Amino acid sequence: MQRRHALFSPRLATLLLGVSALALVFGIIRFPAQAFQASIQGLHLWWKLVFPTLLPFLILTELLRGLGLLHGLGGLLEPLLRLLFRLPGIGGWVLALGYTTGPQSGAAAIGALRKDGTITREEGERLLSASHVFNPIFIIGVVGVGFLHNATAGLALAFIHYASALLLMLLHRIGARSASLTPSSRHAVSGAGPGWLPRSAHMMRTAKNRDGRTFGKLLGDSVTAGIEQLFIIGGCMMIFSVVMQMISLTHISAAVAAVCSLFGFRTEDSASLFTALLTGSLEPNLGAYAVASFRTLPESAQSALLSLLIAWGGLSTHAQVKSFVAGTDLRFSRFMLSRLQHSVIAFALSFISWKPLMAALSQDNHQPVLAGYTAANAAWSIEKDSLWPLISPMMLQFGTTILILLLLSVFAAFLMSRKH
Repeated sequence: MQRRHALFSPRLATLLLGVSALALVFGIIRFPAQAFQASIQGLHLWWKLVFPTLLPFLILTELLRGLGLLHGLGGLLEPLLRLLFRLPGIGGWVLALGYTTGPQSGAAAIGALRKDGTITREEGERLLSASHVFNPIFIIGVVGVGFLHNATAGLALAFIHYASALLLMLLHRIGARSASLTPSSRHAVSGAGPGWLPRSAHMMRTAKNRDGRTFGKLLGDSVTAGIEQLFIIGGCMMIFSVVMQMISLTHISAAVAAVCSLFGFRTEDSASLFTALLTGSLEPNLGAYAVASFRTLPESAQSALLSLLIAWGGLSTHAQVKSFVAGTDLRFSRFMLSRLQHSVIAFALSFISWKPLMAALSQDNHQPVLAGYTAANAAWSIEKDSLWPLISPMMLQFGTTILILLLLSVFAAFLMSRKH
């Protein structure tokens, strides 16, 4: 046990980070032109994909949190979220953010909620895991249509991604401590009752009074916080874009391919596959593109690798999550463990169910819906398009998700009130 603690000691981690930083600086000095082009590529992806996706939702989340509306919504969603996942009702907003915009906005909301004491540490860690999903635009429009040139395959990948995330949430529910429920939460789970709606209204008023900011001050702070968070994301994307470029210049893939050739594998295929997996471990967009371009793999194996990389999310995204929960007691090691669990579940589920799922979806003439359908129907491409025109369908998708959760929560509260 002491040996393991020494192996993962903070001093060793600091040493590794320091050596990596020095190596990156040396690479930038040695290859300045390549580093500059890589940073421009990261900036380009940030402006086209991330900025329009997150800006309205980051501002809206901070604004509604200051007005107390998030806490009121949490009271309405409490019966459903507590009953199914042992999560606070306000987690419904976080889950909808992750489903609509991706993991960064969910992590930003969780960090803010934990700092003001709205959620416990265990709830925050589980919400951080549950909200780390990619939106349908990326999976259906970018990976399916843009990379695989097959909207049905994108829809199948989306189904596997969200199904594996749901399985992970249920798995974490089993290990959740019921002691983490507050008395008000237990009362909310017991059913709607005559005080269900008044309790939600009281939670909203209490949160608004505790915040105390005027609307003008709150609006300005919300815009400032949203822009600041977006610049953090942009910086992470540019840095990791440079890191991937520096790694490609070291010819590590060629060395791995040479080793694989000793065991009978084709050198070119081994190098391409290793490069794709290494890229995907760092950045999900470029990794998914590399795997989708690898045509020699069987379709089921290709889909399984895509599901694994999408579920993993990339170290670039993980660094962004880490920056948003900095200053809280949320354990990043728990988050990384959940990424490994989600990756394994998604890989296994895709490998097992890909062929029957594709057969079932191919027989169905229905198209992917809402924002994912808009991207697919317009033949959206990562090379030439941006997400700015898709903000309206994304807002519609987000509102629809919240409405469905509210209806399910009312139904859950009704069932629990009948039971008691």
